[in-house]
Amino acid sequence: MLDIRDLQDLPILVYDEGLIEADDALSPFAWTEVFLKAINQKPNQIIWHIWPMANTVILGMLDRQLPYLNLAKQVLRRRGYYPVVRNIGGLAVVADEGILNFSLIIPDQLSEPISITNAYLMMVDLIRAAFSDYYHPIEYMEIEKSYCPGNFDLSIAGRKFAGIAQRRIKKGIVVSIYLSVCGDQAARGQLIKAFYEAGKHGEVTKVNYPQIDPECMATLSELLETPFTVAEVLARLHLTLRQLGFSLTEKRPDQALVANFDAVHERMQLEVARKESE
Repeated sequence: MLDIRDLQDLPILVYDEGLIEADDALSPFAWTEVFLKAINQKPNQIIWHIWPMANTVILGMLDRQLPYLNLAKQVLRRRGYYPVVRNIGGLAVVADEGILNFSLIIPDQLSEPISITNAYLMMVDLIRAAFSDYYHPIEYMEIEKSYCPGNFDLSIAGRKFAGIAQRRIKKGIVVSIYLSVCGDQAARGQLIKAFYEAGKHGEVTKVNYPQIDPECMATLSELLETPFTVAEVLARLHLTLRQLGFSLTEKRPDQALVANFDAVHERMQLEVARKESE
């Protein structure tokens, strides 16, 4: 099985979007599409896409099946959060200034194929390495009563602080993670709990939406008893990747990538407008 260290001969191009405001919430998902296509065309690289967001709730495709979705969205908006549907992962997660979102876009054109599990474990390895100096075991397993529970939830002492999702196009793999770094994680949990309560409105649903217990989630700052900022965690990740042997280069999208982004972004906006009118 490949380890993240087995990719160290590939240079990492770093694209940092900075804090994305809620009214531009489609932007990181459009860039994901563009970067996946770029990796298929030029597989001799890794792209590290950094995309923290302000006051957004990122909905999964399954959330669109809530019987009272519009009512649930109103709950979010009343609390100052903007809902956006993503094309990766299954259920709702919070993105705000205390959450770090980033993705690794990896070519699946190496000496051996990268399995779905293998790709998840590469992200697990990176996060473990970044916080190895704290000697707190980071486990991956489903935290059932968290929001967006999955087999590769990251937790310390049974409390979840991160979730991982994956998407593939041809020979490109994107592995995305949200890290709850600081802020009020209990309030985030209460927000998503209220979202599902409004969206179900007491009805039995085909989708098994989580019965959220906000206490089963926490921030890295709480769990490691260190007042981290998102910028400090990002600096740790930069350092960790270099210590693992990677060469990192900060990049801005060139003209071709921007043109591709504009086309994908416009298509996504039209899709959202169509779905909103249905």
